[in-house]
Amino acid sequence: MRQRTTFFHQPESPVDPALLRLVDATLTGPTIEAAREDRVTLGLDELPVELAGLLANSVQDLHVLWAARAAGTELVGPLLSLVSPGLHVFYTPAPGTEEYKQNAVCSLLKNVFGQSIDCQSIGESFNYLGDGRGAYQFYSAVDDCTAFTEYIRSDWCPSAAEDGGQCSVRAENLDAASSLGLSYDSTSRTLKVTTQWPLAKWPLFVAAQPGSRTEVGIMGADAPSTLGPHELGMGGQVAVLDQDDHPKPVMFAFPSRHREAAGGASFSVSFTEPTGLHPTLRLRVAPGAPPRDSNPDDGDFGSCKLHTYLTLPRHIFADRYQLGDALFLASKNLTALHHMTQPVDLEAPDYAVPVWGSAALIELAPPVGLTKKQQQTSEWTAEIPLHLRYLLPAEGGYQSVEVPYPVVFWACDADKDVQFATNPFDRVHIGYDELFGETTEFWHVKPDPTLGATFLSSTDSLMIPIRVPVLDSSKSQWVNVGTSAAILVGFSWVLWKLLSVYLSTGYGRVPTVEAKTKKTQ
Repeated sequence: MRQRTTFFHQPESPVDPALLRLVDATLTGPTIEAAREDRVTLGLDELPVELAGLLANSVQDLHVLWAARAAGTELVGPLLSLVSPGLHVFYTPAPGTEEYKQNAVCSLLKNVFGQSIDCQSIGESFNYLGDGRGAYQFYSAVDDCTAFTEYIRSDWCPSAAEDGGQCSVRAENLDAASSLGLSYDSTSRTLKVTTQWPLAKWPLFVAAQPGSRTEVGIMGADAPSTLGPHELGMGGQVAVLDQDDHPKPVMFAFPSRHREAAGGASFSVSFTEPTGLHPTLRLRVAPGAPPRDSNPDDGDFGSCKLHTYLTLPRHIFADRYQLGDALFLASKNLTALHHMTQPVDLEAPDYAVPVWGSAALIELAPPVGLTKKQQQTSEWTAEIPLHLRYLLPAEGGYQSVEVPYPVVFWACDADKDVQFATNPFDRVHIGYDELFGETTEFWHVKPDPTLGATFLSSTDSLMIPIRVPVLDSSKSQWVNVGTSAAILVGFSWVLWKLLSVYLSTGYGRVPTVEAKTKKTQ
């Protein structure tokens, strides 16, 4: 097992190296304000038997990513690979894997993240991406890591006598995590578990796990003289526990595919009122310039294009045919629909759709003629038409559902020789990244729900509530009575009309004596 713990402090809040102590394979120091990332790399022989067997025999690639529903307080440079809140799963079965073995992934997800996850089988609940890799996609609006914490304690953690209870303590810290990732590929045959926490107060205390290599870094943004245009610079102190006798100063740079959009740009999301069954998602983009390498004053942003990636649970969907009209898109400050998972049933009610939902990548179009200066000072909006499915009846005639915040980013072409994989904090297989080239940079626009908060939503939630009209279950008996009465009246009217026609055309009349005489003649 290998473990790496990194604290990312703000440049204005450096940590005095003289206050760091490295004794008995334990690093201690003062309480600092920092974001934190823990990454643990495990071999198959270090995993629970059930999990190790599934990964070894049925999985070519498995990438699970969970993100919290609360907005983070600060964006930290190396940890900017943003996704919509909830649980995202990308699964590629090993060649020749039988269907029943593939379906064991659903059982695993329920066991690890909670039985409430609506995953029946790969064929029913996952979207097949059809990209030549045989990959599948799944999403569930998991609120927290409570189930995963219990799974770690019961299936992964050794006894307290073996590690001093460190594993259980770390499991408890998952409650405050902003994201969690599990990544396995059959080439390395290792599982990487990455946990990230937002900017917070941390007491500096990291102890080495018995029999493992533990690295600790306390880093802040810095700019080496060799810093390239696609790189981030970091400087600070690093140490390998149970090997080094004191932390060592470092300064290095690495290419980063995920960056923060320039000028503090942010966005919020809301639905236009009234929502009805055909709500319009409104993206409100606050002032901020496009990336620094393509923002000329004439409004031509070069290779950088602004996109949004939507994760839509099955109760709501976008119509790809409606989003195929260029004039309609232009009127909504949209450019094109570049991707949508298939199939999307346009008519079925929510309770008749087994698949989790759909995802869509849409290119946004800042208002025509927007210059660099106007981009930095003016807010603008884009509108995306969506459609709700019919939901089950409910008391009162309404149900509440939620839609996760999308991701908004500038996608820019980087130099062809940039090697993003050398980034020690890189994270891939998060959905939208595989819809672009390997040398694409993503400049993220910060989600800020306070810009569009209403009385129905909290100011830090990245889930948008919708009140959906449904059949009122308390009045449904009157619907049955009314429907039966309407059918009876309609049937009676049809019979009456048929009888009227029959009688008026002579087929139903009794022949008179005169008529019989004429017929005889």
